[in-house]
Amino acid sequence: MDTGLRRLLRGRKPEIIYAPLRHVFNSGGKRMRAILVLLACDAVGGNSRKALPAAIAMECLHNFTLIHDDVMDEAPVRRGRQTVHSRWNEAVAVLAGDQLLALGFEALAGNGRTPPPSAVGIFTGAFSDVCDGQGFDLEFEGRGGVTMREYMRMIDLKTARVIAAAVELGGVYGGGSASEVRALRRYGHRLGLAFQIMDDLLDVVGTTKKFGKKIGGDIARGKKTYLLVKAMERSGAADRALLRGAGAGRIPGRTRLARVSAVYARSGAVDSARREILRLTAAAKRTLRGLPPNGGRRLLMEFADRLAGRSA
Repeated sequence: MDTGLRRLLRGRKPEIIYAPLRHVFNSGGKRMRAILVLLACDAVGGNSRKALPAAIAMECLHNFTLIHDDVMDEAPVRRGRQTVHSRWNEAVAVLAGDQLLALGFEALAGNGRTPPPSAVGIFTGAFSDVCDGQGFDLEFEGRGGVTMREYMRMIDLKTARVIAAAVELGGVYGGGSASEVRALRRYGHRLGLAFQIMDDLLDVVGTTKKFGKKIGGDIARGKKTYLLVKAMERSGAADRALLRGAGAGRIPGRTRLARVSAVYARSGAVDSARREILRLTAAAKRTLRGLPPNGGRRLLMEFADRLAGRSA
């Protein structure tokens, strides 16, 4: 996988675009979406090597969203390293992110090989969905009274559909049946919802070393997370006022995280998030029951368990 990503950038100019992209790929990361493409291909009995173009394409799409997301969130650190816009500037970040998306489409073609008929549509749909999801995320920052239904719609678009597209592409490249590909997409969708709620949780209870970015960033930005929406539903007037003040920047940074975390804990929002992560990952695993009992399916099951374990 990493070899394929390096090959994608090899010899390309100008440096003002490709040095930032090499910085992004050299920052590591879990390669979660790419791995899911390959595991899903194996799960339907395919040869995962044939799905490498799709895996690289999904990694490009994912990192495109991160580069632009960091600009919107004014995030200084990602994966323990400077973000592109903080090391270079916002103009470079926008241009590098755009080019990375174009490289994703290039990778999907597989060096001139024609991808499966539905592959480009799946990839394009994920790209469109994530942009809509990011739009809702940004819009919600300036709004009060976001409901849990609105929040779930936002993370469905921003996170879940991209992960769903990754496993769907793996099933398609692996030659899976229509029912197998549908099952994989449902698995990815539920896993993606769980993953975003887990991200929301780790922003509060995680560590910078484990999380790879600044803890409490969502609180400082006033982002609508599972914890915030749930706490606003369950808290009294005083705690709701505190939460609104945190998002508006009226609480000093040194005490903001501690005070908001305390509200999240006593409202039951933290425990609710953990339960929801476990519920969604269990539901994701159930969708795989109809797939062949092979190593690919087993690893997808284990992947869901490991995801749930990160929230503990």
